[in-house]
Amino acid sequence: MDSKIEELSDEHQAWQALLNHLAAMNMIHWATDSGKPKPDRFYFAVICGAEVVGHLTIRKQAILVPASALTQNVDIPLTAADGEPLSEVFVETFAVNPDHRRCGYGRALQERALIKAELLGCCQMRSWSSADRVENYALKISMGFSVLPALYPMPGGSAISGVYFVKRIEQAK
Repeated sequence: MDSKIEELSDEHQAWQALLNHLAAMNMIHWATDSGKPKPDRFYFAVICGAEVVGHLTIRKQAILVPASALTQNVDIPLTAADGEPLSEVFVETFAVNPDHRRCGYGRALQERALIKAELLGCCQMRSWSSADRVENYALKISMGFSVLPALYPMPGGSAISGVYFVKRIEQAK
């Protein structure tokens, strides 16, 4: 079956299929506000026929040094040598249906997000992956992402182990 990767909005004919996929992957609450797009998010989907079999959601954000006593409890935006603020795209959700894995869809979605990040003027793409997502680890490492093991704070105060992945984006001169 032919497949294509498209950037979607809630006006796209495949939006409901994306919502169905997000619900099946238990990610709809991270990616949408009650089925509506969250502000400043970009949605990509692998569409096979009328079905969405994979997706990736990103948001553009400033790169911040986290608040601490050292910074008088204020987040500090990072800037380039010319004083311009640095930004990144952060991957909020990413999944491919288990029966469609190992077909190149995950890599294609990541590559499409990297292109979007460059178009948005971002210097990097960053994502988080919990320790149980070993398939994602292999994909990101094969694509040249840097790896930073870390604990991720969950609502309620608990933390889970995993990895931040970061890929530098070279801007066209």
